[in-house]
Amino acid sequence: MNTTIARQMGLVPSVSQCIKDAEGSAELIKERIPRLRSRIAKRQSERSLEFFEAVVYHLKRLQHLEAEKNQ
Repeated sequence: MNTTIARQMGLVPSVSQCIKDAEGSAELIKERIPRLRSRIAKRQSERSLEFFEAVVYHLKRLQHLEAEKNQ
């Protein structure tokens, strides 16, 4: 399927939407970490937080590169 058609149908989120989703997930994890009791749960959440922060970082870089390419 053509990616343009898939995007128009809402099947593939845009880069900016993926960034928003990843930022939202990271924010939820940040809020949850202080309330966790077990050391294992905290470590797992910290690893998830690191992952989502890395996703946001790389997607923002990708978005910036695409913007430069289109100029």
